[in-house]
Order: sequence, then structure tokens, then C-alpha cells
Amino acid sequence: MLSHSCIRYLLAIYQLSDGGAAVRSVDIARFLGVSRASVVKCLKKLSGEGLIQQEYYGSVQLTPLGIRQANRAYTEYTLLHSFLRNHLGLPPQSAHSDAICVLCCFSPEGRECLLQKALADPGQAERRPKPSV
Repeated sequence: MLSHSCIRYLLAIYQLSDGGAAVRSVDIARFLGVSRASVVKCLKKLSGEGLIQQEYYGSVQLTPLGIRQANRAYTEYTLLHSFLRNHLGLPPQSAHSDAICVLCCFSPEGRECLLQKALADPGQAERRPKPSV
């Protein structure tokens, strides 16, 4: 299981990569508001898990496994963020922080219960974009 910070970094890389492009560590540091040393440390962990490919002090790219895990985490984050904003009325920054916390700190069972609640919220379906044909 990935640590809280590794999930945050995985999500940051996913968001910055915009469809799979390589991402610079300096951009990750800026996006998360952390030091480059922190980025290097976590990137080693993500690389060890097979989630990213990295050139020595170069750009980072998600592996196919990394893309799948990041996509799943981002989808869960989006559902939780929307639920916290729309159903519980939290302001955007609180909803963001709390959605990340749920992803990183809740047990898998607790996270799944909240996700099921978010999906079952009748108002949620109205606000979700409809898939294009």
C-alpha cells in the first residue's frame, strides 16, 4: 500500500502529465509546494513500486501500472471531492484536503463505503457529466 505522500505525488504526476507526457521533478515540487529533495525521495519509492520511469535527475513518466493506479485514485478523488462539496457543503479547499485524506488515510473498507455513498447520492448523478457517444 502506498503512503499518503506517495499517493499525493502519483496524483500530481497524473494531473501534470496531461495524458502521459513526461513531467519534470521541479514542476512536481512546485505543484505540491514541497522541496525538490522531497520529490526525489518519493520518486524513488514510486519507481521501486514500478509506477514511474525516471531518467537520472530527469523527467518522470507513469508506467502502464502507474497510469492505472493514478487513474483509479484520481477517479475516487473526483467522486469524493464532488460529494464533499455538493452533499456536505464543504468549501473547495476543505473538500480537496479531505478527499485526499480519505484516499490516503481511511481503511479500504471506509473509503469504499464513502465512495458508495457518493455514487448513491441522487443529486450526484445529475451533476456528473454524461458520457459522450
